[in-house]
Amino acid sequence: MSGAVSIHRKRCRNVVFRTLLSAAIAGLLALAAGTPAYSAVTGPHAGQLYHHAVQNYYTLNSSKQKQQFRDTWLHVIHEFELVYKKDPRSRFAPKALFNIGNLYNNLYTRSFLEKDLDASVTAFKTLQQQYPKNTLADDALFKIAEIYRTKKGDTETALQYYTRILKDYPASTSAPMARIWVSKLGGTLPLRKQPSVKQPLSVVNGIKVWSAGDYTRVVINVSNEVVYSGHLLEQTDNSLPGKRIYVDLKGTMLTCDTPPLSVKDGIVEEVRAGQFNQNTARVVLDVGNIDDYSIFNLEDPFRIIIDVKGKNVNTPAPAQVQGKQPSATTAREEVTQGLSISKIIQDYETVRQQPKPVPQEASLTIPHGVSIRKIVIDPGHGGKDPGAIGPDGIEEKNITLRIGTMLADKLRSMGFDVIMTRDKDVFIPLEERTAIANMSNADIFISIHANASLSRSAKGITTYYLSTTHDRASMLVAARENATSTRKLSDLQLILEDLMKTAKINESAVFARDIQSNLVENLRSDHYSTPDLGVRSAPFFVLMHANMPSILIETSFVTNPTEEHLLMQRRYEESIVNGVVKGILQYGKKLKMAEQ
Repeated sequence: MSGAVSIHRKRCRNVVFRTLLSAAIAGLLALAAGTPAYSAVTGPHAGQLYHHAVQNYYTLNSSKQKQQFRDTWLHVIHEFELVYKKDPRSRFAPKALFNIGNLYNNLYTRSFLEKDLDASVTAFKTLQQQYPKNTLADDALFKIAEIYRTKKGDTETALQYYTRILKDYPASTSAPMARIWVSKLGGTLPLRKQPSVKQPLSVVNGIKVWSAGDYTRVVINVSNEVVYSGHLLEQTDNSLPGKRIYVDLKGTMLTCDTPPLSVKDGIVEEVRAGQFNQNTARVVLDVGNIDDYSIFNLEDPFRIIIDVKGKNVNTPAPAQVQGKQPSATTAREEVTQGLSISKIIQDYETVRQQPKPVPQEASLTIPHGVSIRKIVIDPGHGGKDPGAIGPDGIEEKNITLRIGTMLADKLRSMGFDVIMTRDKDVFIPLEERTAIANMSNADIFISIHANASLSRSAKGITTYYLSTTHDRASMLVAARENATSTRKLSDLQLILEDLMKTAKINESAVFARDIQSNLVENLRSDHYSTPDLGVRSAPFFVLMHANMPSILIETSFVTNPTEEHLLMQRRYEESIVNGVVKGILQYGKKLKMAEQ
């Protein structure tokens, strides 16, 4: 017996020795690779740790108060570090590193500490070095390149990482954008930096303000992409009310003195702009007792959007708002100053020249039991933005306008009050489309599009609602409709987290299901076999901060030769329109029942 015990102890010592030796070797290899040496962690498995960290990540993103404290950020970062330490071989490890990189990157926009930016780069480097074949490896390199280009101002190093993406990951989703930046930077900049050559300052081209009910939207138009940061502070000047939100734009200047924009809608009192220092422009919003705010940017052209949410107690009743008809000059001034809802809408030529709303008595023709009266239809793209283009040259903007117009006419004939964001071939920025819907106090919002794919065999019909997603196909569709890259959608998804718990997201999901099921059913009854791609969620900017249930319909693939041909046939378009109408009626009846 004692011999057996002695052998057992010897085996245990051997096991312990081998374990310690393996850990030591792993540590040395990690140090040689320039990555931290993590020891084993006991307790829950990596998957449990990861999901718990993700939940806390969402909580952090949805709380402006938590984001003010550095310790809160570091706590979430530490939780993702535990995932990597627990099992570096698990499928959650690269995801954890990617989230660590994002967290440090976002923390830098608040702390402006170079060490946070360096920690972000280290996390992304570790991901790519340890998991070079992971689908996030190219994303990590792209993130590093963007950090060096936009935040460190080191275009030479950024160019090296963009070039590396093309060399190591030529077929990745990062490659197209990397190729663009290699062309831009490599074609205009020398291989060695020349500090004596100063980059020209960007210019603030204008500021617009929209006010609608319980939110105010401010858009800052900038000549080029800039690095910016936003902060919320209590007012120190007793002559100014409540708090203020300010956004600093680095490497930016104002071309002339910009007078304050008086808003006074109960949420934002005034918008001011000034030159903070030689290289930084500052835009300040004097706000009252707001509920929340978000700051993000869109591209092509570059602009910064500030959405402020709160309870608007000063908005006049609809009868008071409508007042006299403003002149064209007055309307333009009022758009800039963010005055009444109806006057801002009248400034849009496409809205102003539409058929007048159906008289009140005609509303009796709306089917009984439908709790919907006002609908905003948004034909996607338009003007200088053709959208996707089919094999035979058919442009998405023309398809969406035809279907949108047919849908509007059908709904108006039934007694609905319909507003179109555009009723002709004009360009309307994404942020203005949502503003039109909100200022109209619409009951529902429908954005019409035609899908596109690099594969001509892709076909089918899909209905989207606003949400975050990790589905690659949905991300590509959202990136195309947002006129951005999938890389840029990550920041947008963080902003979306504070919307996930709102009723409008849930209502939009129900609305999307009703539309999709009726679309497919109606196409089948008309003997069309268009594939049902189902209901999906994605971060479409045109749906963000809409105050009503909102959906985006990808009617079919214009890049598919067969569906491109179908989308040019009036019978097929009518089948789509009739399916959408049936979906609206079904959803409207659900709302009516819920109200009762």
